[in-house]
Amino acid sequence: MTTMRKIVVLIAVACAAVFALVGQSLTGQALTGQSLTTNEYYLRSLELERLASQAFEYGDYDAAADYAAQAQEYAEMSDLYVATRLLKEAATDRLAQAQTRYVWAASEEVAAALRYPDQFTAATLALEEAKLEFSYESFQKTIDQASRVLELLAALTPVPVFPAYYVVQRQSSLTDCLWRIAALPSVYNDPLRWPELYRANRAIMPQPGNPDLILPGMILRIPALRGEKREGTWRDGETYPVFGQTETPAPNTQQ
Repeated sequence: MTTMRKIVVLIAVACAAVFALVGQSLTGQALTGQSLTTNEYYLRSLELERLASQAFEYGDYDAAADYAAQAQEYAEMSDLYVATRLLKEAATDRLAQAQTRYVWAASEEVAAALRYPDQFTAATLALEEAKLEFSYESFQKTIDQASRVLELLAALTPVPVFPAYYVVQRQSSLTDCLWRIAALPSVYNDPLRWPELYRANRAIMPQPGNPDLILPGMILRIPALRGEKREGTWRDGETYPVFGQTETPAPNTQQ
C-alpha cells in the first residue's frame, strides 16, 4: 500500500473514533440518566472502530478502511436513533401537557364548551390530531398539534365565582341598604337591581313590606340573575369578579 493510501486509511480510522466519541458525549449530555448510549448501533460502531484500529496496527489497511466506514455508518444510525428517542420523549411530554390542559378546560371549573366554544372545538380537533400523529410515530407533528392545543386554551379562565350571601354591615357614616348592596361590583354592579335582593329576602326582613329596613348582622341571599355561579359570603376587601364584566376582577369595598 502506498504511503498516501496509508494516510487516507489512518485519517478514516481516526475520524471513525472521533465520530463515536462525539456521539457518546452528545448523547450522554442530552439523555442524562437514560441508557440510550448503550443502543445496539452505538455499541456496534465502537466495536467496528476497535477492529479498524486493530487492523490498521496489523497493516491490513483495506480491512481497516472498511471497518472505519462501517463504524461511521453505525455511529450515524445511533445518532438517528437517539434523535428519534429524544423527539418521542418531547412529543410525549407535550401531548401530556395538552391533555392535562384540555381536561381542565372541559371541567366544570372552566366549562370551556359553553364559555369558549370556538377555542374548545378547535382544541378538541387538534388534540385528536396530535394523538393520531403520535400513533403514526410522527413526533414533530404531534408536538405541533399539542402545542396548538395549549395555545388555543392558554387564555381560558375558571368560571367566575360571585358571593352568594351578604351580611348587613353597620356603617359609620352611611346606612347599609339594598340599593348600596346591589351596587357592589360582585353583587349586581347596579343599584337599580335592589328589588332582586328584596324579593329574595323579604320573608326574613323585620318589616317584610318595608325594603328600607334591614338590620346589621342580617344574612341576605344574593340570587343569581344570569345563571352565574355564586357561593360563599361577601367579605369586605376581598377580590371578586365584576358582575357583567367577569374578566375584570375588582376589590370589593363599600363606598
